[in-house]
Amino acid sequence: MKPYKHGLWLGCIALGIAVLPGCPPLDTTPTTTPEKPPPKLHIIIPKVNPKEVYQGEAVQQISFTETETTDMTLSQVQGHSLFLIKVNTSPYRVSAAQTGYGVPRESFASQTVASVPQGSLPLKTPRESGRFILGNQTITRFDHSGAQAFARNPPPVELKEPSHKENRYGAIQEPAFAAASLGAAKTFWVEGMSGQWIQIPAVLRALSTHSKVWLADANYSDNPEQYRDNQLTQSQAEEMAEKFEAIYQYETSLFGYEYGGGLPETDPRYGGVDKDPAVHILVYDIDYDYSASQTSGVFGFFWAKDFYDQSMLDSSQSKPKTNLGELFYLDAFFADAYPEAIYSTLAHEFQHMIHFNRKGLQEKQSSETWYDEMLSLLAEDVIAPKIGILADNEHHPIPSRIPTFLDNYNSAGITQWLSGDEVLISYANVYAFGAYLARNYGGADLIKAIMENKKANQASLNEALLASAQVSFAQALSRYGEVFIYSGEYKPEGTLSFDTSVTKKVYDYEYTFTKFDLWTIPDTFRGYDVIPYDYTGPLIWDGNYQFDMPGYSVIVQSLDEWQQVNTDTVQIRFQKPSEPKIELYLMIR
Repeated sequence: MKPYKHGLWLGCIALGIAVLPGCPPLDTTPTTTPEKPPPKLHIIIPKVNPKEVYQGEAVQQISFTETETTDMTLSQVQGHSLFLIKVNTSPYRVSAAQTGYGVPRESFASQTVASVPQGSLPLKTPRESGRFILGNQTITRFDHSGAQAFARNPPPVELKEPSHKENRYGAIQEPAFAAASLGAAKTFWVEGMSGQWIQIPAVLRALSTHSKVWLADANYSDNPEQYRDNQLTQSQAEEMAEKFEAIYQYETSLFGYEYGGGLPETDPRYGGVDKDPAVHILVYDIDYDYSASQTSGVFGFFWAKDFYDQSMLDSSQSKPKTNLGELFYLDAFFADAYPEAIYSTLAHEFQHMIHFNRKGLQEKQSSETWYDEMLSLLAEDVIAPKIGILADNEHHPIPSRIPTFLDNYNSAGITQWLSGDEVLISYANVYAFGAYLARNYGGADLIKAIMENKKANQASLNEALLASAQVSFAQALSRYGEVFIYSGEYKPEGTLSFDTSVTKKVYDYEYTFTKFDLWTIPDTFRGYDVIPYDYTGPLIWDGNYQFDMPGYSVIVQSLDEWQQVNTDTVQIRFQKPSEPKIELYLMIR
């Protein structure tokens, strides 16, 4: 039996398929028997361009009484396409056989609906996912694992004032950043190539009201030899300061202030741990992995360790070194070669800095990674266009994250955070869910409500949704499936969609979450053997199979005969999910 690319096996035995009770058993004859023709592919090629918008009830929840099955008869569906949406409203993984299904009523008794268990889902983890497409160049943004791990489990948040006395090692703590003026030199603690802590020299090359840009000596030149040489100029540093100044105004108005930000007359901790109202940006070769052909790496990060003095960090498990200040770290190569990607990264990381103050220091809340990252991606979404990175720019999260989401939306739940290369799936999935919430439940008003409440994680979203749109988290999750189906001119009135722009004014600024049509975005698998090159929109899985569902996840299924139906009436029989937290919806486009 021959595998397709990415491990897609065309055979039930290779997939580990288990047939549901009551269905014809799988062929268990010896392997010496000639192979049967392979079963249908798991991907349905959708047809989503009817001649008109469906005039009936486009979204119908499937309800069951005391019986295990229920029937539905649909009329006037000729030329339209039908989709079965399953929503796992629990935080737990549900096995394939418990998720229910729907098939043509006339064939229900003889229908073989097979279960695909965890670990055998084809096309699950493409290495191409999470990419930026820049002509012939593909670049991929990764986490800084140490910074993210620290954010999940920081030391107690009772910050001490920075000490300028001798510490327990007899070394004098360096003076605060506030004394630094243009041209000042300073050393910074960073991680070396092998993860050891080293000190590197840098010079303050540019500043604005709210930023100071430091370039490592090794990454500065006013006469660079070539483009992409890992060297930044004075003018590049000045442009970075200018961009962050704009980001600062827009982001603090919507998300709130970093520790020590705001106004001196209203914030007793004005200036933060370094007594400097400016945010510091250190540009150097993160991970010391530079090459002129570099295509992936850490673009930048915020590490909350710099809010603590060294004596506090020495008692932690990882024992990182502090630079005692409100500080970002940016990669010199990506800042040189792809400045727009770095500016979008600044908006992303600034939310993390604000978040640490608002949720961690002020509210004493522990934010889960998915929640914090979702808000940083939404910061990119709404702030990037204000600094010239529009929604069709490859560095905006719509074109950079949504293609991965289209292929992998059912590989991880909304609140699940994967590791390794698979983390790119989590970024894409949490961004898509946040983009859905922002575009359908209040836009900037929702973001402000999330940041201002005293909770974190799912509880924070629930309270903010109720405040801004009178909808609970559970209700929003139940309707999430609609955005997979409805967009463009065939979107029935009242359905939810990514194809909805929302503009709200907060204080002096207007914030717009830009609409986009999911069905016009190419997925990352196009051109492979199993998917046509021109495939766009989310992968639609074959309804002849059931799949394991992660907690808080959605899967979209259909059948070939449900695509642009050629009869006026369709009859469907649904099998009740044995897990009550699985909700079934039929959607007509």
